[in-house]
Amino acid sequence: MLKGRKRDAGLWPRLLGFALFPLVVQLFEPSVGGILMILAPLPLSYGMTRRGIREGLAAILLVGILTGLAVGLDQSVFFLLETVPLCIGIRMVALSKIPLYQSVCLAVGFVVAVALTAFVLYGIGSGTGFGELYSQIVGRADLFMEGVVDNSSLGPEETKQLLWMVERFRSLFIGIEIATLIFLITFYGLLIRGWMAVAGLLGKEDLAFLSSWRLPFPFVLAFILLSFSVIVTSGPPRDIALNAFLPLGALYGIQGVIVAGHMFSKWELPSFFRALFLAMGILTFPMVFMIGIALLGLFDTWIDFRRRWPLPGPPAPPTT
Repeated sequence: MLKGRKRDAGLWPRLLGFALFPLVVQLFEPSVGGILMILAPLPLSYGMTRRGIREGLAAILLVGILTGLAVGLDQSVFFLLETVPLCIGIRMVALSKIPLYQSVCLAVGFVVAVALTAFVLYGIGSGTGFGELYSQIVGRADLFMEGVVDNSSLGPEETKQLLWMVERFRSLFIGIEIATLIFLITFYGLLIRGWMAVAGLLGKEDLAFLSSWRLPFPFVLAFILLSFSVIVTSGPPRDIALNAFLPLGALYGIQGVIVAGHMFSKWELPSFFRALFLAMGILTFPMVFMIGIALLGLFDTWIDFRRRWPLPGPPAPPTT
């Protein structure tokens, strides 16, 4: 798939180029790094995709070493365990030759498996109970929300609602994390795929890869089963079902966005109105909008919007 590479900079300039932004993010954590952390894997995964596993790992290791020197060994290890599998997963999607949803599921599964293995091994090695360790990880993740609660000037009712949201975040932490990974790996993988095509390292035909996203019918059965479980159960069983439902909803949400984009193109809706429609939906009715997009992807299994209303093909060449 990769074509011949042009002559470029030496090894160390490349490593520093791929590592520069993540280094800045790590050194300014948490005041600045906490906000920009979601962007840190992008240049590293791009380096790993374009230059190969060895250079990608070398760039990540460079960030990890300097992170350890600046903020401590534990932060360095946490960064490496978090970033290495994520960058490999993004690379799997960016260079995938199998159906896109399959490569995304494999990549997300790989990241989750590494995190779960590290979680179990650390719990056994440190003697920390898994419940306590999980609470520590979730507590680390919701520091921002706790800060909002502590520093806000909300009234009693609004504070109560915010505390309820914090508690729901804690109970749905796993589902939210996996759903976020699905969106992150899909978007970054396709973004890097586009950069590789622009650089001449991939064929232009590879840019249409997203349009083939279509979840097979067995996913519908899982969707129905989890929806039923969320409705009829309560307490921990309901939280378990919701944690499993969120990633599946994310997969159908991506399919729904693709279908919406296809219909926008079919109706020849200008880009400004497409962005306005999406922004208004997300800002005005976020939950309703996200559920609607996921359902659009779900019903595409039967209706097949893209086949039923295809886009007009390219004009025929003139006859002589």
